[in-house]
Amino acid sequence: MIKREKNAALASQATAARPKRRLTALAAVIGVAFAGGAGVSALAQQAAAPKAANLFQEQAGKLGARKCASLYAALGQGMTQGAAYTLKTETSKEAPDTHMVQGVVGMTYNLPELKGSAGGVLLATPMGQGCEGYMVRVAPFQKPCADVLRMLPAGSVEEQRLSGVPQYRLGGNQGQALVIPSGATCVVVTVTGMART
Repeated sequence: MIKREKNAALASQATAARPKRRLTALAAVIGVAFAGGAGVSALAQQAAAPKAANLFQEQAGKLGARKCASLYAALGQGMTQGAAYTLKTETSKEAPDTHMVQGVVGMTYNLPELKGSAGGVLLATPMGQGCEGYMVRVAPFQKPCADVLRMLPAGSVEEQRLSGVPQYRLGGNQGQALVIPSGATCVVVTVTGMART
């Protein structure tokens, strides 16, 4: 067994939702910024040509995990759109640029249609000349799942039931969602993967 020490960074970022972006921010909790046509391909373009550094990219860079920093940042921006959040980033201390970068995110939504806490996990790892990454977001909605299903992107289809839990393939190649009823509310677990060469 190889013992790995980890570098860690912790910081907070507040994001103010502008009124015209409320629908996009709400929709992003289910998919990856699918309102307005932005999806996985748009995030992949961000990863290929990063803009000014954001908190995700800054933390990865400070820990020495520069190879996958832009992909990590693109996944993080998609996950946290419309939320105030706190981020903790970790990677290998000995060889940060050749190991997985992982982030744990706590989020708070305060939008007219969505209020409350959510959480997520980000992973980006070097693969050959590029990087692969995933985000998993858990967001509880204070509304029934029937209402939440109407917010899925066009083209979303239920693929199967996993122990009774519906699993949807999100339209526009934007990943998957598990839609879990919890009394009168609904918990949505979104999984999205990306790669960058």
